[in-house]
Parts: sequence; structure tokens; C-alpha cells
Amino acid sequence: MKPIAGLPLRNHFIPAERRDSALLIVMHGLGDRMESFFDFPSLLLGNRLSYLFLNAPDAYVVGWKWYDLDGQQETGLKKSRELLDATIDHLHKEEDIAPDQIVLSGFSQGAVVSLYTGIRRTRPLAGIGALSGYLFGGVEEASDASKNTPIFMTHGLYDEVLPYERSEQHGELLSEAGYKLDWREYPMGHQICQEEMQDFSQWLSAIVS
Repeated sequence: MKPIAGLPLRNHFIPAERRDSALLIVMHGLGDRMESFFDFPSLLLGNRLSYLFLNAPDAYVVGWKWYDLDGQQETGLKKSRELLDATIDHLHKEEDIAPDQIVLSGFSQGAVVSLYTGIRRTRPLAGIGALSGYLFGGVEEASDASKNTPIFMTHGLYDEVLPYERSEQHGELLSEAGYKLDWREYPMGHQICQEEMQDFSQWLSAIVS
């Protein structure tokens, strides 16, 4: 495990067994840090994928944040999107990892940033994984090219932080806009569960094979 030099965000990189394997970018939620997700390789596809864990840019009361919650969400989301696009560009130019080899994923705020960034890209990604998040800003700014990007979106039925109903409605909005959405729900709160990781693994295996 090592960081990739030159990226605009603090990061850790775990390479796959094969250099031409797909890359999963993983982003944490509000008040957390990237280290909390270092077990993802063991929960997902192991060394069949490369993994890049990104830390949010701004300090929070505890941990870090991708954007604010005081009505200024879009300002932070735009900043995070710029940082992610710069990261993806660097990976392509310096590490020879093309955008269509990259799955952008995250939990909670990380999921929101994944969707916000992924549907606006003119060079589409291999996929978007949004775990317990929501779609900020609708699909009005979505690029036509991004409609070819498959999306895996999950939510807990008893989520006490981000309402299940809102996320479900946003999933329907993405489907109606033409995205190939794989929607999953689980009997849990605002968290990650084993069944969800198993489903995410199967979805990843199908799109990166």
C-alpha cells in the first residue's frame, strides 16, 4: 500500500495483480477518513482490482468532509468534483489508467460526490458505486456520454441519517433518464452490510470482466 504522488488529494493505492485491471476509487463519508475503508479489497474482489482510497479535502469537527451541510452543498460538491476530475486526468496521463477502467464509488457523502461527478463527465467511467447516498442537483447537467455508465446504488431501509425514500426517488430519476441502474435495498441503517458487499462484488465483477 502506497500513495500515488502528484494527486490533489491524500490517498493510498493498492495495485491489482495485473497492471491492466480496473481501478476502484473509494471515498468515505462525513466525519470519517479513508483509512476506515482499507478492508474493501477483502470484502470485494481482492487483487482482481486496483484500489485507490481518497481522503476528503476539508477538515470537519471530527474527520473530514467532501462538502458542507449548511446550504452550501453545491460549493463543496463543485470543488470535490474538480479535484476528482483532476485525479482521474492524472491517473490517465501519468499512470496509464483510462477513465473507462475506473469505477468511482463511495459511502454517504462519498456516494453523493461519486454521482455528482460521474454523471457530468464527458469521458465516461466504467461505473459508479453509490452506497447510502443521494443524487444532488438532479440530472439536468448530466452528459449524454455518461448515460453509458452503469450505476450501482444502495440504501438502508432504516437509514436514520439520509432518508431511504429520497434515495429511492433519485434512483428512479436516474433510471428514467436512461441510466442502467442496479438498485439494492437492505434491512439496515446508515451503514454497510455483508450482503451489500457481496452484491457490489458481483456487480463489479460483471462490469470489469
